[in-house]
Amino acid sequence: VNIPNSVTEIGGSAFYNCSELTSVTIPNNVTKIGNYTFRECSSLTSVTIPNSVTEIGESAFRGCSSLTSVTIPNSVTRIGDYAFSYCSSLTSVTIPNSVIKIGEETFRACSSLTSVTIPNSVTNIGESAFRECSSLTSVTIGNNVTKIGELAFNGCSSLTSVAIPNSVTTIGYHAFSGCSALTSVTIPNSVTNI
Repeated sequence: VNIPNSVTEIGGSAFYNCSELTSVTIPNNVTKIGNYTFRECSSLTSVTIPNSVTEIGESAFRGCSSLTSVTIPNSVTRIGDYAFSYCSSLTSVTIPNSVIKIGEETFRACSSLTSVTIPNSVTNIGESAFRECSSLTSVTIGNNVTKIGELAFNGCSSLTSVAIPNSVTTIGYHAFSGCSALTSVTIPNSVTNI
C-alpha cells in the first residue's frame, strides 16, 4: 500500500488484520499513526516511520509477527501501550531521545529482540514494557528513568545483567521475575521502593 502525500493521519484500525500486507509507504506529511492501525498485519516485514510522525498509537503494530526491524524517528514523543507487542520477529528497535515514556506492554513478547537502549529522555518504563522478551541479553536504562514499572522485564530469561541508574526511585512488582539468567544487578541508593 502506498499512502499519498495528502494524508496527515492514518486512523484507528485502518489496516487492522490485513494479513497479506507485506509493505507500506508512509508519507512525510503523516503526523499520527492511530490506535490498532496495522495490528495483526502478520506479513508486514518492514516499515519506515517518517520524521513528521509525533505519535504512534496504542497497539499500532501489535501482532506484526514478521516485522524484523523498526526505526522510530526523533519526532516521536509518544509510543502508545502495546504498540509493538507480539512482534515476535523484531530483532532491533531504535528508541529516539524524543520519547518521554515507554508505555504499558509496548514491546511485550518481542521474543527475537536481543538488545535495547532506553534513551535519557525516558522517565518511565511502563508496566510489562519488555515482558517475555526471551532473547533480550542486554538493556541500557537511561539516566532520567525514575520508575521501572511492574513486570517490566518479567520473563526476560536471557538477560544476564542490568545496571539501574541513580535516577530510579521505584522498581515495580515482579519487575525482573523470571529473569533466570540474571547474575548481576546494581541497585543504586536512589531506590526507595522495590
